[in-house]
Amino acid sequence: MTAEPPPGQNPYGSAPPPPPGGYPPPGSYGAPQGPYGAPQGPYGAPQGAPLPPGAPAPLAEWWERLVARIIDNVIFGVAYAILSAILTSIFRPSVADLLENPAGTLFLPGFLAALIAFGAYAAYDYTLHSKDGQTIGKKVMKIKVVGVGGAPLDSSALMKRSALYPGVLALYGIPVLYYLAGAFAFVTGLFILIDKPLQQGLHDKVAGTVVVKAPR
Repeated sequence: MTAEPPPGQNPYGSAPPPPPGGYPPPGSYGAPQGPYGAPQGPYGAPQGAPLPPGAPAPLAEWWERLVARIIDNVIFGVAYAILSAILTSIFRPSVADLLENPAGTLFLPGFLAALIAFGAYAAYDYTLHSKDGQTIGKKVMKIKVVGVGGAPLDSSALMKRSALYPGVLALYGIPVLYYLAGAFAFVTGLFILIDKPLQQGLHDKVAGTVVVKAPR
C-alpha cells in the first residue's frame, strides 16, 4: 500500500504550486535571484559592473558619440554649403580669373563660409555644453559631457574644448590647412576608440571632460 504524501506536497515530489494570485518562488524560471534589497548598479550599467576611475556614470559608446556628432555636423555642414554658394555668387569671378588662378579666386568665398558656419558651430557647441552638457545630437543619443570624476563643467575648459573641436573646422576654408583640420578631426575620433580607461578625445583631455550616458 502506497503511503500518502505529507499535506501540501505534490505527489511527484516537486515544490507546491504558488497560491492563487501569488508569484512563483525565486529561481523557478532558472534565473538566479539576488537578495531582496541588494544595491543596484549605476544607471545604464549591468548590476555590479565597476566604473572606470574618474567616470561618474557609465561611459557613452563610441558609436553613440559618432551619431551625435553626425547630427550636429549635418546642421552646420548644410549651412557651410549654402554660404559657399551664396558668397561665390556674390564674388562672382570672371572666366579669365578662374583660368589664371582658380584656387586663389575661390579662396575668399570658401574661407568666409567656413569661418561663419564653423565659427557658429563652435559657439553652438560651447553654449549648449555649458548649459547642460548636451548638444542636440547628444540629446537625441541620450549622452552628455561631464567633468572627470563628476567635477563641475568649467567655462574656460569648455571653451578650449569647443575651439579644438569643432572650432578647428573653420580651417576648412584655407588651402593646405584644411588637410591639417581633417587630420586633427580624425585623430580626435581615433583617441575616443583607443584611449583607456575614459575614452577621451584630444578635446576631452584638454578640457578634463568625459562623455557618459545620460539618465534615461
